[in-house]
Amino acid sequence: MPDPSPLWKRLAGFTLVPAIAAISPLLVLPIVSRTAGPSGWSSAIAGEAVGTVAAITIGYGWASIGPALVSIAKDDAHRGSIYRESIVVRLTIALAALPIMGVICWLIASPGSEWLSVLMGLQGALIALSFAWFAAGTGDPRSIIFFDALPRLLVTIVAAFVIAHIGIVELYPMAGIAVTLIGTGLFTVRVLARYPAPWPRARELSRMFRAGFPVALNDVALSAYSSVPAPLVNVTATPIEAAGFASADKMLKLGQFLPMTLANALQAWIGEAHGPHRRRRMRQALAAHGGFGLLGGILLAVFGSWASLILFGAQAQATTGVLIALGVTFALFSLRTSMTRHVLFPAGESRAVLRATLVATAIGVPAMIGLGIVLGPIGAATGYALTEGAATVLLIRRCVEAMRRLDAAAPIAP
Repeated sequence: MPDPSPLWKRLAGFTLVPAIAAISPLLVLPIVSRTAGPSGWSSAIAGEAVGTVAAITIGYGWASIGPALVSIAKDDAHRGSIYRESIVVRLTIALAALPIMGVICWLIASPGSEWLSVLMGLQGALIALSFAWFAAGTGDPRSIIFFDALPRLLVTIVAAFVIAHIGIVELYPMAGIAVTLIGTGLFTVRVLARYPAPWPRARELSRMFRAGFPVALNDVALSAYSSVPAPLVNVTATPIEAAGFASADKMLKLGQFLPMTLANALQAWIGEAHGPHRRRRMRQALAAHGGFGLLGGILLAVFGSWASLILFGAQAQATTGVLIALGVTFALFSLRTSMTRHVLFPAGESRAVLRATLVATAIGVPAMIGLGIVLGPIGAATGYALTEGAATVLLIRRCVEAMRRLDAAAPIAP
């Protein structure tokens, strides 16, 4: 059953330590950027972007819709079946996706940085095997803290110390890979014992892939357009321009973890309510995500250039124009995260989300490429913001309709 803890405890559990772990790469990435140089730094971020696409492909929508499915599951056996199905689906896709990802990372890397790019891609891709979505659905932040957040923080500190002394930057992604595999393995052993259920049979594989296809395709489209800018700039801009864009993109991606942790914290809290009560909590979640996104976007635009200079060095400093565009992107991403995770997926609107994402991707990716070629890094960033804006605007009407249906579902009890 989802944890009935008060909301403030869930917010603290799901956001405080995991958020610290999420930004913990800032302890080591400044060392990586300076040690690897502009070409190595941009290649690392480009490889990570490709790994993100692979992660979304392997994850097959579980990180998006999984928390909602688990939070409203009828019993523990049902939750156990959901987790087992996710294991089978994700591992099946990983066997095909990881080799392809490795080849792409190698090809887009600058000469001499191929293995760094591949390992960064692998570190990003293996996040798809994470258990965090299941813990979010059961309202269990402690598992995320002890099996992922704290180990990741500690390993990052050690990696920063070692890299600073011996200069082998590949140790950073290797450490991240180890944390993901070991932490997820230990959590999985515990969950399989706690939530007993039969494993899906081979003949059920096609059903599982069909059921998750709309959400998976939506996530792949989102990942595709969010992962285009960094590799695009890496192959079209000068090394210094590419390094600056890589810094801006990395700060955006690190920041995007915060709306995701907020969404995890609110997921079970919303799912345990019904009718108009659930709608009220949805509105509060949307307001929180909207305000958080606006604040984060402003901070990124105003202080991002200075922060990138301090963190990544003068050769990898992000420009203000790029950061303004990515600040808008962050604000829209935060709001859309709540719209999809808290309102539309639980309401069975996954196909509507998919349509909006595909339309936005069809418009935005060509815009990113065209603007990136003509205007350089600021063009790619502007195209990114336009794409995120289109994906968000296209979902507003469906979001409003879904909440109105909850209003009509039942009267509020006195």
